[in-house]
Amino acid sequence: MSTAHAPLPAAKPSRGARLVLLGLGALLAVLAGFGITKRVHARRELTADTNRNAITTVATITPKASPGDQDLTLPGTVASWQDAQVYARTTGYVAKWYVDIGAKVKKGQRLADLDTPDVDNQLLQGKAQMRTDQANLAFAKVTADRYAKLATQGLVAQQLADQYMAQYRAGTATVQADEANVARLQSLQDFKFIHAPYDGIVTQRNLNIGALVDAGANGGNLFVIADTSKLRVYVDVPETYAASVHTGMPVDVSLNTYGARPITGSVARTADALDPSTRTLRTEVDVDNASQQLLPGVYANVKLNVSTATSHYIVPANVLLFRAEGLRVALVDGQQHVHLQPITLGRDFGNTVEITDGLNDKDRLVLSPSDSLYEKQPVKLVEPNPAQEQRLP
Repeated sequence: MSTAHAPLPAAKPSRGARLVLLGLGALLAVLAGFGITKRVHARRELTADTNRNAITTVATITPKASPGDQDLTLPGTVASWQDAQVYARTTGYVAKWYVDIGAKVKKGQRLADLDTPDVDNQLLQGKAQMRTDQANLAFAKVTADRYAKLATQGLVAQQLADQYMAQYRAGTATVQADEANVARLQSLQDFKFIHAPYDGIVTQRNLNIGALVDAGANGGNLFVIADTSKLRVYVDVPETYAASVHTGMPVDVSLNTYGARPITGSVARTADALDPSTRTLRTEVDVDNASQQLLPGVYANVKLNVSTATSHYIVPANVLLFRAEGLRVALVDGQQHVHLQPITLGRDFGNTVEITDGLNDKDRLVLSPSDSLYEKQPVKLVEPNPAQEQRLP
């Protein structure tokens, strides 16, 4: 009879093995916790970096106040001291002309002769009529004196003497009218000789021999005489500087035609009123031209030393924002938020511009602002890059 074997009891792990297992578990738990912590920290850093990168970084600059006294250069137009359009005062045909354009003439010099047959005949008729009326007047005087003497002697009625005296007085008035008419016709005849009104230069000649000339402006001017011994330079000063322009202030006039040599003049007069359409003050500058080297009609640059009571600022041109609502600059406030400030633009110096309204000396302007900037946008400030910043004058 076989004997059955009883199962052997399971072997229990030793104490050392249990310690090893516990150590391995703890190590795995520490490694798992460290990995989770590292991933959480990395995610937080990524979120912070993303948030930081989402804020636009800008460089700012402070505007520089423009000097109170400054040189202002404006375009001007040079005109002659005076010019006259010479018209005919009588109707006739051109018989002769003696001067052409560019000729220098003296006051009273004959410029042209007209043939005036109608006026000549009217003058002859007027003189003949005057002689007839003078003869009648002489006879009326003798008659009036005779009847006045007879009336004092009582030989004729006083009324008859008064009648002849009235005829004499009427004859006197008729002769006076004839004399005035003859003088008028004589003047018209004298006007057939065209003379220069003053010393100057002939700038236009608008007649030819044989041409019919009508009296007055309807006939057109025959000559234009310009006095260029002095020149007038007209310039329109903007409203901002109008108050600083006064009579007698020195002015430098540069003419492109004559190179860079400036001509010294002075403000002779101003309009004392602004043109409502341009908001400018018409100013006249007188320039001596005794040498006759300068010509009227040329373009001039007029430099005036002016001042302004308001604060103007000079800023780089790369701070401007051109928006549909108008010209703007981006300012950064104390909370580092953007404010889009409307401004008024003054003079353009190329790399820099003048701002006449909208800024103060403590504003921080964004250099090269992005078109995507919007009101109240948070930004981060950095020092401006010298290569990017435009150097102010």
